[in-house]
Amino acid sequence: MEWEDIKNKSAKELTELLSESRQELQSLSFQAHSRQLKQVHKINSVKKIIAQISTLLKTK
Repeated sequence: MEWEDIKNKSAKELTELLSESRQELQSLSFQAHSRQLKQVHKINSVKKIIAQISTLLKTK
């Protein structure tokens, strides 16, 4: 997801997106620990999205 897409969302949409991203991060972490995840870099990208959403929610 691009920064411009995140920036244009409402606070309600951002909170929903934040919870979805956290669930995705949890799922990816479980897959990585069980060695089922081949693309480990996805974890870092989801963490980055979570940080961007959290920062944007604090400013709104």
